This record gives sequence, structure tokens and C-alpha cells, in this order.
Amino acid sequence: MTSTPRLAVRSPRPATSPRWLIASALALTVALWTTTVVSPAHAATTRIAKLTITGVAVKSTTGDAKITVTGRVKLPINTAKERKRAEVYLTLSGGAGKTANTEAFTAKLTSKDSFSVAHTTKLAGALGLDAFVKIGGKQSSTRIVRTVSVTASPATGTSTSQPGSSTSGASTPGSPSSPGSPSTQGTALDGTFELEPGAQSVSGALSGTYFRMLGIINNNSTALNQEYTLLRPGTDGGLETFAYQEPPAPAFAAFNPSTNEYSGNALANRIIQPQIFFEIAFSIVTAPTDLQAGLPDPLPVIVDTAGKLSGQIADWDAQWNGQSFNQGSPKSDGTLPGSTTPLTGAYDAATGHYVLEWRSLIIGGPFNGKTGEWHLQGTFVPKT
Repeated sequence: MTSTPRLAVRSPRPATSPRWLIASALALTVALWTTTVVSPAHAATTRIAKLTITGVAVKSTTGDAKITVTGRVKLPINTAKERKRAEVYLTLSGGAGKTANTEAFTAKLTSKDSFSVAHTTKLAGALGLDAFVKIGGKQSSTRIVRTVSVTASPATGTSTSQPGSSTSGASTPGSPSSPGSPSTQGTALDGTFELEPGAQSVSGALSGTYFRMLGIINNNSTALNQEYTLLRPGTDGGLETFAYQEPPAPAFAAFNPSTNEYSGNALANRIIQPQIFFEIAFSIVTAPTDLQAGLPDPLPVIVDTAGKLSGQIADWDAQWNGQSFNQGSPKSDGTLPGSTTPLTGAYDAATGHYVLEWRSLIIGGPFNGKTGEWHLQGTFVPKT
């Protein structure tokens, strides 16, 4: 019988073959390289734009204000085509909660990667300014948040009473010859200007009651922008126009013999709760005799004229580090020295909501020549 020839079967190459291992490793390396290496152009698009705000200017106009924002943008790919696709998105916001208002506007880049945009706003107060860059409609930068202080001018035809106006025929608290007594064209609000606690949203917008010393950072502030110190209402709820809210006795924390130090913390807590400023608590009082100048001070007089507030708050004294500083408007002698501005504000008679603002020059002490900016906000409650 003829035998059937057998086919020779080659056994598989052992996995331990050096040549097989080298070939496999090379193939795997090439595969990984082709899937992970990114072209320079693609790598650039994964970076983000860098936005810088170089200036914010505010100019009051009739009934509103114009804000001009300037800045620069460093793009991931700096080409004319990419600049056309890029845009700076800006948002102004004011108030908080249900009363919050926002205004959005945009700016295009120039050939020098800069931008300048002017926006007319009807918002007023300490506003939040939020800005970021979009490229091709998609956000391509981190957000920048700033706080912008805006004071709008009265609308045409609206008269606003100023401190120092005539008081003939007026029926207001304090002496008729009080410095800064308001005009008789409105109604004096006799009661308590209850204070809403100060707050700052993540957008940078401030609301409620707060204090700012221009150009000074308070590292003890709980606000996001530490130029501002947020204030809380005191035991009386706020400012009273029918009675003085004098300091306690003693007015400041006592000397500590164990540390051989005098803390200087103010103890008054009727108008506001003491707040820390440069490691020392300050507070606010009103008194018939000014605690800094020694001159007689009338009770605060705040007048509503068709929703506009004016008047005088000459006896607004800040106490800090064992000292008292007149931060009123006008000062006790009836003047508005330096950066001191008249008291202004707004009032809604239907809801009682109000805003009061003024600035006052600091005279004497370690902050001599600086300016205090005050913003009171809350609800007016008439005296019963």
C-alpha cells in the first residue's frame, strides 16, 4: 500500500523570539506616536486667550453714565482671521436677588490686540463688571471681575436739594440754621433708616450697606473686593433721624494690663455692628457735640423730593483705635472740604426702599487726607 505523504507543518514562532519582540515593539511605538502626537497648530488651539483690563473710566451724563472699558487680549493664534473670530463679552450688574439688573455689551479687537468700548448705563452704585473672551462663539479665557462705582447725574428738569439751601418755613429736626439744612421743596423723613447687610456677589456687584476708603485695601474685609468693608445693622436697626445714637461709656475696649496694650476697638453697636478695619474694630455714632471737632451737631435731616434724597448728616462720626473722625456731609462747620460730597440718594415711598451715598474727607490721624465713601441701603421705617 502506498503511504500518503504528510504535509510539513511549521510550528508557530515562539513568543520569546527576540526578532518577534523587536518587530512588535516597533509596530506598537509607531501606532502610539501616530495617535498621540499633536500638530503644532492643534496644540495652539487648546490654549486659552489671556484677557487684561487696562482701564475703566466713568463719565456722568444727563440721567445716566457712560463707562469706557479698555484692555488687551493675547490670542492662542495671533492672526488676522483669529482676531475677527474673537470678541470680548462684558456684563454690568447691579443689585442682588430679585432686584438684580444686568446690561451686556461686546468689544472687537484691533490689529494691535487691544480693545476699547463705551457703554451708556442706567445702573448706579457699586456695579460688577464681568469680562471674558469668546473665539468663534466659544468661551476662550478666564473671567475677570471688577467693581465699578457709578453715580448718575440727575435727569434734565429734576432739581435736587443740596446741603446749605434755604430752610425758611421748613419743619425739620434740628435748628433752622443747622449747617447743610435741606430745601423745603420735599418732605423730611422722620424715622429709622434701617440698614440692609452689605453683600458682594460673585459678579462683583455690591448691595446693602458698605464703606470704602478710596485707595486703601482692608485685608480684614469679607468682601471679594477688599477695598470695600461690608457693614451690618446695629441694635437700633440703622440710622435714626429723631434721636442721637451716642457711644457707650467707655467707647473703646479697655486697656489690657496682661498684654500692656490698648486694643482701641470701638464698642458702639447701635447704628452698625463694629467691623474690623486694619485689625481694629470701628463703628459709627451720632452725638449733639461732634466728637472730633467739638462743634454742635444737629440731628440728621434727610429729605425726599419726588424720590430724590438730599439733606445733611453732619454728626456721622466713625470711631476707631481710640479716636473719633467726623465722616459726615457736610462737616460740623457746614463746609464740604476737599473730596467731601453732598448727601444724595433715592427713595421709593411705596416700598420704603432707599439708598443714601456721600463721601467725606478724613481729617487727622493715620489716614489724614484720605476719603471715606459711604453707601447706606435698606428700608425707611417712619417713627410711630
